[in-house]
Order: sequence, then structure tokens, then C-alpha cells
Amino acid sequence: MSGSISLLDEWMDQSFWTQGAFMTSPDEEWVILGKGGERGITEVMIEGDHPVFYLKDFFQNSFVTYTPTHTLKVSRGHLVNWLQEKSIPDAHFSPVSNDDDLYQKDFLTLKHHLKNNLEKVVLISRESFEAFEGESSIKLLFKKAFLFGAGLPYGIWDKHTGMMGSTPEVLFEIKDDELQTFALAGTSKKGLESELLHSKKDLHEHNLVIRDIVEKISSFTQDVKVFTTEIYPFKNLIHLKTQILGKIHSTNYTDLICTLSPTAALGGYPKKESKEFLLGSSYFDKYPVRYFGSAFGVMTKETKAFLVAIRNVQWKESELFIESGGGVVSESDFSKELEEIHLKRNTIRKHYL
Repeated sequence: MSGSISLLDEWMDQSFWTQGAFMTSPDEEWVILGKGGERGITEVMIEGDHPVFYLKDFFQNSFVTYTPTHTLKVSRGHLVNWLQEKSIPDAHFSPVSNDDDLYQKDFLTLKHHLKNNLEKVVLISRESFEAFEGESSIKLLFKKAFLFGAGLPYGIWDKHTGMMGSTPEVLFEIKDDELQTFALAGTSKKGLESELLHSKKDLHEHNLVIRDIVEKISSFTQDVKVFTTEIYPFKNLIHLKTQILGKIHSTNYTDLICTLSPTAALGGYPKKESKEFLLGSSYFDKYPVRYFGSAFGVMTKETKAFLVAIRNVQWKESELFIESGGGVVSESDFSKELEEIHLKRNTIRKHYL
């Protein structure tokens, strides 16, 4: 799998825009692209000679699989340069509705359930738009994902549904028998770095994510190292980030992903109790199928890298929507949590739509 900028005009044909996928490597150096092929559902991932894209169901231990007929690996820099030279008509996506009322209902219910055996739940809301137009819209979103200027661009789509975004969060990458991951939780506006580093609520939430990851990888790794918490900038947002490394001794990557995802940063803590709450939420009643916040990645014998599917736009037929979430703990205030939801949502809306 090798490619250069001269190949992109020929490679980016209609079959790519009809059914395709792509993912940026965690080191931000390269992008793997896939087109053609078949989609399916599986409960077991396979390390093969050829790349397979996997998108995990948020609640179930099953994956949408995409096995492309053709793949191309290009440097991110070459792809960005190619896209900057392409003139793609802009589009206007009209807002239709949002589900902040469901978010408020779930928030108020959750505040009565937070106790020793349920410390954190990540609640989400969505805003819906119309005027999605298939191939032309996919081309536009693809370009905007790479010109977003932050995070790791990724996406997967077919004729009816899709997801495109640029995530700040890596679930894990395996390099030289070392599992590399990090905790990313706690959000504020750019310019409030000191306040975020000393926020009792955000530090509580962040430390739960660290604890959750360390507990989950303990069956798969040894010699786990947790580094110092730092500020991670992402467009007009800042997050708390803590790097975590471990020497991997288990090669059951299906179990590893199903154990890690969703992390406490996107699901809650503990996992079992937070999942039970989410399955009983008003949001789940309306939207029982969910991929936002789950794992998306590529698996081969050489490459094992998975991202967390956030900061994206999704679509189904002509409807496009943005989902955004935030962790709710005992110290959480509704107005501040909703402000965080809107801050994340508007960051995506402003750039993509």
C-alpha cells in the first residue's frame, strides 16, 4: 500500500464517494483510504494481510466491518495539499431540531442516581439538519475533515449512511508490543487553562477516566505507566489529557476493544452501571442505534490502531446530525454542562455546516 499525490486524481473516483472509509494514523503522518468492497457485521476481528475497517456498536460487542477492494496509503500532508487545490462547492445545511429537552430530562434523572456505585455518566444530545445530498456532500465533508486543523480525520460511509469527523481521542495503538493510549476528559474554552487544571469537577471526571482505563487494560498489559496530566488544545476547546502506556501480553484484540470501549470518557464509570443508565435514558428510547463515542479503526497484521468516534457529523439518507456529550458527576451543574454540549456542537457546526 503506497501512494503519492499524483495518484489521487485517478484513485478518488465515484466508487470511493459511493462506498469508502479512511483513517488517519495516531502519529498524524499517514492516511489509509479504502473503496469498493463489502460491508458486514461481526463479533470477532481478524488480523489479515489486507486492511479491514471496524466500527463498533456503542452498546453491543459487535462491529460494522468494511473490507475494501482497493486501499491506498498516503501521507497526510500530500492529501491535504491535494484537497486544498480542489474546488468543491460549499453547501448550506438547514437546522431542523435538537434534543436538548431529552438531555435535560436525562440530566435531572441522573442527578438522583449518582452515588457510590454510579460515579459518572456521559449524556449526549444531538442537533439535526437537512439538505444532505449524497456524493457532493460527502466530498465537501471529506475536504472539511482534513482542513479542520485539529485532531485525526476519519470516516466511513455507504449509499445510505455515514460518519465523518476529526477526533482528538485515540482509543489505542499497538507499537512494538506496547499499548499506547490516553485519558481525555474535562473540557473548557481556550484561554482557561489554569482554571481547567484546578477544576474540582473536571479533575474528578478526568481521574475517573484514568482509573477506568488502567483497570480495563490490566488484563492485557503489564508495567503500566501513567504520565502527568496536561492541557490538550483542540480548536477553540481545551481538554485534560494523560498519556498511559503498557507492555501488551494478550493478542485478543477483540476483547481488548470491547473491554476498553466505551471508556469512562464517553460512557461512564463504572461501565456496567453507567451502561444500564444509558439504556434506560430518554435519549436511548428515541435513538437506540448509536456509534458516536465508540471505536473506529483499522486492523491488519502490521497495523492495530483505533480512534474514538467523536467530533463528527453523521448522516442517514438526507438527514445529517451532530451528537455531542459531556460527563456528568456529582459536582455537575446543568447550565454549565449544557454550555459544554453547545460549545462542542458549535465547534463542529461552524466548520462543517
